[in-house]
Amino acid sequence: MNNFAPYLKINGCFEVLNISLQVKTIKIFNYPINFHNTRDLLQIPGVAEQDIRASLLKGELQYKIRAKDIIIICSDIDLLQFNNNHKTFLQNAGIINGLESTSGLTVNEHSTLRQLIHFIDNGPGDGFTSGAYKVIIGQPFPTSIIWYVNNTQSEKIVEKLITYNSNNIPITIVWNMYGTNGITVIHTVTDYIAYTLGVFEANRTRTIL
Repeated sequence: MNNFAPYLKINGCFEVLNISLQVKTIKIFNYPINFHNTRDLLQIPGVAEQDIRASLLKGELQYKIRAKDIIIICSDIDLLQFNNNHKTFLQNAGIINGLESTSGLTVNEHSTLRQLIHFIDNGPGDGFTSGAYKVIIGQPFPTSIIWYVNNTQSEKIVEKLITYNSNNIPITIVWNMYGTNGITVIHTVTDYIAYTLGVFEANRTRTIL
C-alpha cells in the first residue's frame, strides 16, 4: 500500500505508518508493512476492534509503538475504557479520536448500544429489530439463555451462561454481548457468587471485559 493512498474504509479505521528507525519491513497481525508505508489494520481479514484494543494494552501494537516502529495516523475506534496512563501513551502515539466522549447520547443512540448494562437480566428492546428469539437450555435449572436476532438462531444478540454447585445454586454467571455480526463477543461480564448457609447470597465479585 502506498503511503496515505486513498481506499475504501468499510468499518472505520485504525491505520499505522511504519517509521522504523532501522528502515525495515515490519509485521503486525502477520501482515507486512514496508518502511514508510501504511496499513489499515481493520482491513485485515479476521482483525476486529477488540483485537486492536487488546494489542494496544499488552500486545504487539503496544510493543511496536514503544519501539518507535509505528505511529498511528488514523483511528476512530472506541478506546474510552483505557485508563489515563494508557490514554497519554496512545495520544503520544498519534491517536486523537476515541479516547474521550465528546457529546451526550441521543435517546436513539442510547437504545441501540450493544453494551451489557442494557441487557443483563433483560432482552433486546427499543432500537432492535422486532422478532428477537429466546432459547433456554437446561430445565429446571437453565445453563444457557440466548437471545438471537430471529428464529433461525444464526446470529446471537446476548447470552447468559450459568454454572451451579451441587445444590443447584448458581455460583458463576457469565453474560456475553455479541456484535452486529452475531458471532463476535464484544463485551463479557462474569459474576462469581458466594453464599452463607448454602443458600443466601453473601457476596458477588464481578469482572468486566
